[in-house]
Amino acid sequence: MKNFKLLIFIIAAIGLLSSCSSVQVKENGTSGYVKIFRKEKIKPCKVAILPFKNEVKDENAGEKVSLIFYSSFVSGGIDVVLPQDVKNLMSGRHFFPYQSIPQSFLDFLRNNLNVGLVVTGKVMTYKPYGGGSRYPEIRIWIEGIDTKTGRRIFSAYVVHRGDDFRKVLEFGVVKSITRLMFVSSDELMKKLQEAGVKCLEE
Repeated sequence: MKNFKLLIFIIAAIGLLSSCSSVQVKENGTSGYVKIFRKEKIKPCKVAILPFKNEVKDENAGEKVSLIFYSSFVSGGIDVVLPQDVKNLMSGRHFFPYQSIPQSFLDFLRNNLNVGLVVTGKVMTYKPYGGGSRYPEIRIWIEGIDTKTGRRIFSAYVVHRGDDFRKVLEFGVVKSITRLMFVSSDELMKKLQEAGVKCLEE
């Protein structure tokens, strides 16, 4: 009986050690990815990032997200219009993020600021850590619009949760939604470059 109990203890210990040393792999596919759904190649260009549309309670989430994407574009060495300049232009033309982009606005950006690509999108999930949420979570739809044709250059879907980056136990887990946004925006930039969006190779 003692030998049997010892054997059970050893098996349980091995199982525990194995689970602690392995990397968690998500199987359900509901989180942890950036997908490019549509893309066209365009020449190197200047980018304007519009404040994203909000579909969440945080009324500033759209602006926060667009500012983080602005930072990622700039870090990638891309010429981007300053966010405040974009807001001023939109306000002066009574154009708001929840509206479709009029061609006249695209023409203005192209003719006056030499902008070739407008990036816009909407924030569908924006859950910071805490307040009933164990991990921060984001779900964002992004589009790139050619200012000359008004056509969509790319569409992307970003879905991430803090534990998507778990390695061992809580090691690697992202608990800051700002950090989660930066990691996700950097991943999007990499995916766009891999997809051959030439505007990102300037």
